Amino acid sequence: MDTFSHVVIGLGIGALAQLDPVVSANETLTQAVILGTVIGSNAPDFDFLYRLKGKGSYIRNHRGLSHSFPALPLWATIVSCILFPFAGSSFFHLFLWTFLAVILHVVFDLFNVHGTQLLRPYSRKWIAFDAVPLLDPYILLIHFLGFGLILFYQAGITFLIIYIILFFYLAIRTLSAILSKKHLQSHFINSERIKLIPRITLFKWDILIETQADFLFGIYTLRGLTIEHTLAKKIDFPLLVSNSRNDHRVSDFLACTNYAYPFVDVRKNGYLVYWKDLRFRTKRFFPTLAIQFISSDFQKKNSYIGTFNSLKQYKKVVRKLTNSSSSIN
Repeated sequence: MDTFSHVVIGLGIGALAQLDPVVSANETLTQAVILGTVIGSNAPDFDFLYRLKGKGSYIRNHRGLSHSFPALPLWATIVSCILFPFAGSSFFHLFLWTFLAVILHVVFDLFNVHGTQLLRPYSRKWIAFDAVPLLDPYILLIHFLGFGLILFYQAGITFLIIYIILFFYLAIRTLSAILSKKHLQSHFINSERIKLIPRITLFKWDILIETQADFLFGIYTLRGLTIEHTLAKKIDFPLLVSNSRNDHRVSDFLACTNYAYPFVDVRKNGYLVYWKDLRFRTKRFFPTLAIQFISSDFQKKNSYIGTFNSLKQYKKVVRKLTNSSSSIN
């Protein structure tokens, strides 16, 4: 979920905190709690500081330890300790609502296609429920409706109703994703994995079906499944592919996804090894990937990781990789 959505949710939790009589009776504490819920709602994403060590470090670590079980109370404690001198009283109530905001940040992240490494440091497994899109306008719309209603009704009661509605919305989204996946599994009994990528439209997904021989890409709705294209699971130049894993940028990229698959493109002056994240697709183009260029004499190796916003940007990066002796950030 994006930063703006987390800010909006933080404000919503701050309004919900008016249910707490200790908070609602103290204007100074109310202001501190609202600030705490907004900051707490974004705190797990403070792992953006990894960008100081480079894009690869951020990609490797985002939604990792910062979104894990042990980190949740730690974030709430840090934020509450910073704000408590301005709260006037009741560290417990400030901590309680800030902690709820931190928890809901991770909960909402779990429901999209990226997921989080919630079980770190015990497990590096990525957990994702594939229920809501990365940017969900319905969640924002429901919050904005609540902000409008608190002009006329008590904020705490209003947002209690808002979050009950959101609970049922997420439940419907999650249940439909579970049933859809089971339906697809019953038809593709030999599939190794099935990944649903939720769209903004309810009950509509981009789908990735992995079999022993290939990958199938399509769109699934209540009306049925449309397969748009397939990719054969064939790795050319396996030694080049295997060696590319040792590149630090490629390694960072592979740490953040279980759905990367390699493809090799032969050029006049060398080879391009692509690791494409198959979850993200625009028709036949996969914009999120790692690329390593290896010269024909195997002396020059350049790499890039990121998400392309256009074909023009992609071509520019490939041109720089194949013509330069240095990596592209």
